[in-house]
Amino acid sequence: MKRIGVSGKALLLLESFLSNRKQRVVLNGQNSDWLDIKAGVPQGSILGPLFFLIYINDIPDNLKSHVKLFADDISLFSEILDPVVSANELNNDLKEIENWSFNWRMEFNPDPLKQATEVLFTRKKTNVNHPNLIFNGAILNRVSSQKHLGLILDDKLSFNDHISFKLSKARKGIANLRRLFHLVPRKTLITIYKSFIRPYLDYCDIIYSKPNNNSFTENIESVQYNAALAITGAIKGSSKDKLYQELGLERLSERRWINRLSAFFKILNTKAPAYLFKLIPSVTNSYQTRSIYNIPMVYSRTEAFKYSFIPNTIFEWNNLDATIKNSKSLDTFKSCILKFVRPKPNLTYSVFNPLGMKHLTRLRLGLSHLREHKFKHNFQDTINPTCNCSLSVESNVHFFLHCQNFSNERQIFLNNLSNIDIDIANFNDNTLVELLLYGSSLFDDRTNNTILTLTISFILATKRFEGNLF
Repeated sequence: MKRIGVSGKALLLLESFLSNRKQRVVLNGQNSDWLDIKAGVPQGSILGPLFFLIYINDIPDNLKSHVKLFADDISLFSEILDPVVSANELNNDLKEIENWSFNWRMEFNPDPLKQATEVLFTRKKTNVNHPNLIFNGAILNRVSSQKHLGLILDDKLSFNDHISFKLSKARKGIANLRRLFHLVPRKTLITIYKSFIRPYLDYCDIIYSKPNNNSFTENIESVQYNAALAITGAIKGSSKDKLYQELGLERLSERRWINRLSAFFKILNTKAPAYLFKLIPSVTNSYQTRSIYNIPMVYSRTEAFKYSFIPNTIFEWNNLDATIKNSKSLDTFKSCILKFVRPKPNLTYSVFNPLGMKHLTRLRLGLSHLREHKFKHNFQDTINPTCNCSLSVESNVHFFLHCQNFSNERQIFLNNLSNIDIDIANFNDNTLVELLLYGSSLFDDRTNNTILTLTISFILATKRFEGNLF
């Protein structure tokens, strides 16, 4: 406490708070004996976390290698120019930590499942003969990957382990969306996806992103595509662009682009740690000039570095319009670039009919039981798009307005539309079907709700979409 400037009555008060403390265990009404607490800080107190940080804050004082502290986690790292020199430096630091642990009665890694480990990060194809590191009398176990603040770093910095883990978590969430499909409105499903599934893939995406790797991009994008299928009930093979338009979702690759540029904006506007700002090549000493003109590109010897955060984001930043780069705030900056990538969603006007909305969405997307849709998507059981009524191609327009198989259902449908003062004579066929599928800005939400409800009633009454698709 004295070392950080606490003195006088404040120091006496904290000394009294921390002194002569005891602890015991209470289990099923039985109490253990009281024991003196000779080290550590009171658990469960408001000041406890702060006291703990003060307690361990002097660990790096005598260390030569780089060190990062986060709560009770400590990471040492060293750039290996000479394996022997680096190993000696790290071993000396590990010994210093042992001594600190002994002096301050703080045992490291009492849990055998959380022992200290070593990762040797290198992209070299030949193995580096790195001497062993020793801590508490035991050789550190060398592992291929390690988690740091939720980001799994593998020894090749490919981030494959991290992506595989996050994709697995996200897919489990999508399975839950499918279970909820018939129970909650679409708006709720979208909220669940954005709040509990998409964050798995957003976290640290500015680090693991690989803009030049199409297979990587599509592998991650498949998660959002499957989530969109689960939310809408659409059929696999539906247009990704139409599906995302339906829900108002931008691609995950576009989100990574936005997140990188947003992080870069924060760095340039000194809203991020200063050491990140120092990584940006200087234009002039004036930030105002820096934001207007292009930032010098960073020379990249390898593809991996070229598409890493700093070089790639400088390239993307230089392609932005100056008015966007000079946004007054991060929120303004984000809203400007979001306009380029986020589609305006198709509205459902609070209609809650999961089965009906599923069939309506399939008609919107152009992949349903209708023969035109199946023919265009090369279904083997559909050799031509002609309706079985033999009048014409079984399209959306034909199904809603002309198919003789559903004349009675259509007459009821059109009569109900007339009851809400919609003069269908004023619409041509394509415009009328557009109204039936999407509603219209010409009407208020209540009227549009009625239109979609009647459309769904007609769809279900025809029983055209019952049974398997093939």
